[in-house]
Amino acid sequence: MKIGVDGNVAHSRGVDALNASVGVSAGLKVQMIIAEIAAAYEVGHWGALTSPTSGTALDVYGGGRVWWQKADADFAVTGTVNVLGLTRSGSRTFSASGDVSWVDPVVGLRLRHEFMPGLDLNVSGDIGGFGAGSKFSWQALALLNYEFAKQCNISWNAMLGYKALYVNYEQGSGLTQYKYDMTMHGPIFGITARF
Repeated sequence: MKIGVDGNVAHSRGVDALNASVGVSAGLKVQMIIAEIAAAYEVGHWGALTSPTSGTALDVYGGGRVWWQKADADFAVTGTVNVLGLTRSGSRTFSASGDVSWVDPVVGLRLRHEFMPGLDLNVSGDIGGFGAGSKFSWQALALLNYEFAKQCNISWNAMLGYKALYVNYEQGSGLTQYKYDMTMHGPIFGITARF
């Protein structure tokens, strides 16, 4: 994720021999990367009664979720005063930057249902953090996968679904305290390769 916002305001005022102007600009840029790795183990499998090619499976999984965030902020003020032809200008710029990273252990369950060969639904959920990285995190994900090609033992799938991810992370105290307590959610789509 990479988002940013910028804004500026300028104002001037003057009467006869006295003129003044002030300009303010501010910007904030935030970057974030989240990466996950996990191993899964199938604990149950049930064949469907209506079709021999469909079935349902339940997996348990465990692994880690790596977080990295960086923020850059800047604030600038410029001003000019003109009194009887004498001009005085000045400017001040303030900027700050910082980054933070942590790793959350995660454990979860995944339910897989194959409607027919090449079309399946995955629903999964996990919890993590446990104070090792963040205080607590959870994730819920539902994906519909469709196999559109198979080459050299590689199965190519299109996926479409919805994901929600919550984390509560905090470090430091006082002026150096950083807290990130947020739920992110929205549609997810992509291409996967299975081999």
